[in-house]
Amino acid sequence: MTDVHIDAPYAAAQRGITEWHRIVAESDWDRLPDLLVDEVVFRDPANLEPHHGKARMAAVLPTVFSIMQDFKFLRHFGRETGYVLEFSARVGDATVFGVDLIEFDSEGKITDFTVMMRPASAALAQASEVAKRLSAG
Repeated sequence: MTDVHIDAPYAAAQRGITEWHRIVAESDWDRLPDLLVDEVVFRDPANLEPHHGKARMAAVLPTVFSIMQDFKFLRHFGRETGYVLEFSARVGDATVFGVDLIEFDSEGKITDFTVMMRPASAALAQASEVAKRLSAG
């Protein structure tokens, strides 16, 4: 049986998640790169291969949030170095539910960010729109 450790997030992870919530709430995307390590790993729900580097993540997330409407965090779960955040939003006419799995380093910067969403049709529609907007801009 695997050992299960239930510990509160480190202070650095708590600071990092507080800043993440602030950035999302205020749409302060210019500050996002300050919250990311240079080689952050970003996994989105529509691609098997992860994206590497803060430039890509800093470009994608503001675009994603510009497509989602009525975004809200529902619950969060913490562990020593990170959080799982459950969210809901609308993408077009579809209501989506998802989770962000976020890991922080000892300075409170994001090292790994994974997004999972359902239904798959809405996640794929969102990914298509993100790609379209990023290629146009």
